[in-house]
Amino acid sequence: MPQPNVLLVEDDRLVRNLVAEYLRSEGMSVAEASSLASAKEALNLQRPDVAVVDLMLGDGSGLDLIREIGDMGPGIIVLSARGSPVDRILGLELGAHDYLNKPVEPRELALRIRRLAGLVGAAKAGRTDGEILVFRDFELDTVLRRLAHKERGPVELTGTQYRLLELFVRNPNRVFERDTLMEQVFDRQWVGLSRSIDVLVSKTRTKIDAPGEPTLIKSIRGVGYVFAADVRRRRRE
Repeated sequence: MPQPNVLLVEDDRLVRNLVAEYLRSEGMSVAEASSLASAKEALNLQRPDVAVVDLMLGDGSGLDLIREIGDMGPGIIVLSARGSPVDRILGLELGAHDYLNKPVEPRELALRIRRLAGLVGAAKAGRTDGEILVFRDFELDTVLRRLAHKERGPVELTGTQYRLLELFVRNPNRVFERDTLMEQVFDRQWVGLSRSIDVLVSKTRTKIDAPGEPTLIKSIRGVGYVFAADVRRRRRE
């Protein structure tokens, strides 16, 4: 498997140099950015396999960058001194796949980068031909990773809302336990607030449920959730 290309966004020069040097010693290609502006410039020049993003940057928040790059394809690992459950949930909801607290062990970071690059690569390969998933009055484009309503047009989703919805729509009428949803949506076992997956489901429901109609994502008491809808598949043109 080829070594991943990494974008490292970190405003602390010492930390950035140490991490970048270690990742390069592991054979990875590393582009460095010290600010929000330079990170955006780097993204215009290349599409990394994985972006490692610090939350606290001198000219803005790493969360703003995560919002922009969440649907561009790279895996996103948040690297931050802010480790509260609220920060973790916000970063993951916006599209990050993983979250590491500082100080970080470079070997662990390298392992997580490789694992995430593999997951992202496999997902891209599985979407090469792509398809449109149609349910109720919605169309989910699995290549562009976009949801659209036939009358209202595009529906804005966060990164985790999209991953959750695609998982459900690809598996209609299958009951998912909460722990399984956490692993599938966040790409790893992650211990956060006990109700975090319920909050994510609730927010996703607001994007797809119509007034007066039964909810599409039904709760199974004491177990988890099931997507109760007929789904049609068609090839992208």
